[in-house]
Amino acid sequence: MSKGNLVTNSPSIILETERLRLRELQQSDFAELLAMLNDPLVMRYYPSTLDESATQVWIDRVLQSYADRQYGLWVVERKSNGEFVGQCGLLLQQVDGVAEIEVAYLFKSAHWHQGYATEAARACRDYAFSKLGASTVISLIRPANLPSRAVAERNGMTVEKTTIFRGLEALVYRVRSAGVESGR
Repeated sequence: MSKGNLVTNSPSIILETERLRLRELQQSDFAELLAMLNDPLVMRYYPSTLDESATQVWIDRVLQSYADRQYGLWVVERKSNGEFVGQCGLLLQQVDGVAEIEVAYLFKSAHWHQGYATEAARACRDYAFSKLGASTVISLIRPANLPSRAVAERNGMTVEKTTIFRGLEALVYRVRSAGVESGR
């Protein structure tokens, strides 16, 4: 990925929804991302909050995913004012020895309960089906994370099984492309 001013000042817009724009993460998003990843409320279902060093590792992984697969976690911003509200996108995960495309999402707590996660997750699900040709996508969610579970369910997903993912219990939510009705 080029570090030139053109790319830095013009991140690639991947998706747009009624209220949101999903675009590639860039290094200039560091402060916003750190604020989100260092918030104990946002990160309560993760092993820990992330400091500056771990946030940089997060950014590096996302940029590498773009280079390797042309997808990853994207910045979600409001169309109305460009405000950073969170991240949502697609991750390639190994679940019980099988490569799966995950619809993943994480939003700043100030933007919870406004439907942004559902709106962005649906757009990412549809992108996986229409642009990547995926026949199925998953979301990996800790059992106690009721808000994320509700987003997955509004995204047409149902619990398929429980697994251990990165040392933690996770529910595997799944939806098949044939199971998604047009118009949702």
